[in-house]
Amino acid sequence: MGLVFFAIAAVAAPASAQDALRFAVVGDTPYTAEDRVFLWKSLVPAIKASDYPFIIHVGDIIGGADGCNTDKIRAWRDEIYSWKPGRVFYTPGDNEWTDCDRPKDASEPAAGTPATRRVLEANLGKPLPELDRLDLLRRTFFPAALDLPADWAFSSQPNFPENMRWAVNGVQFATLHMVSTNNGRAQIRMDDVQLALAQVAARDEANRVWLELLFRIARRDDATAVVIATQADVTNPDGEGPCLGANLIACDAFALFREQLKRLARRFAKPVLLVHGDTNPYCLDRGFGGPGAPKLWRLNVSGDYYRPASDATEVTVAPSDATAPFSARTLGEGKAPDEGC
Repeated sequence: MGLVFFAIAAVAAPASAQDALRFAVVGDTPYTAEDRVFLWKSLVPAIKASDYPFIIHVGDIIGGADGCNTDKIRAWRDEIYSWKPGRVFYTPGDNEWTDCDRPKDASEPAAGTPATRRVLEANLGKPLPELDRLDLLRRTFFPAALDLPADWAFSSQPNFPENMRWAVNGVQFATLHMVSTNNGRAQIRMDDVQLALAQVAARDEANRVWLELLFRIARRDDATAVVIATQADVTNPDGEGPCLGANLIACDAFALFREQLKRLARRFAKPVLLVHGDTNPYCLDRGFGGPGAPKLWRLNVSGDYYRPASDATEVTVAPSDATAPFSARTLGEGKAPDEGC
């Protein structure tokens, strides 16, 4: 499989326009021993050899049944930041914090370098409080050791360093910290529920402000497109209705974000892409914005639902292409996403 991978990865995808910008997105991997072999033997070498200006990781650096101990989280930080040193943007997934209070498997199959194997072979079965793990992620992953050109105008949000913004070739990029498990509202097992829900509300407000600022800057700078990356599939909440009053857990945790994004995309009136992981299928939804925001698209990247092994997704942004300003393919097999999600 590795030989096929490199043969395909070496062939450049045809540009859909002269202004095409390509980058890679990884997420929801590695979950299995097969994933880990593919990651270390094929995927990572190809990413390191690529000329992508940056990599985005949309979270779930561990499987949902895996443990979240500190050594393991730090080992994966070092791993993913080594793929393109100074050029990796990571947004958390639910597996590495909201789901850490679930019962876990005792161990993982050994794989990877000797140092990583020692971590993976440790006893990882102890559930841990999710707010503690969130604090660990923020202290461990951020601020990342970024090495970016000054004209990328990188910034991160105060108190929410996982929310980042940068610009490349006229395209504005941002990460937003939204995760599944109903954006951290569901399955709060080891923390004070009211405190955890209050922190979700604070993060929702921070995301709202960050998204407004992103589009304000995009309009000010006459950006050609906007790309937003997050872990959660915002079309797949774990509840219904607004998150108000007594309905703070089994509500639609992403309803306000969807409304805000469509409103801002409509006003921007240029190509906008929401990139996420977490669910199946691997697909590109051209009609995500509906008739009110026809230039808003959604890409559910290849990850845990793509087999024979988790892959990465190459995303192409070509703002001047009115028909296809966004396109994608997997790095390993050059597979295009399904049309429509």
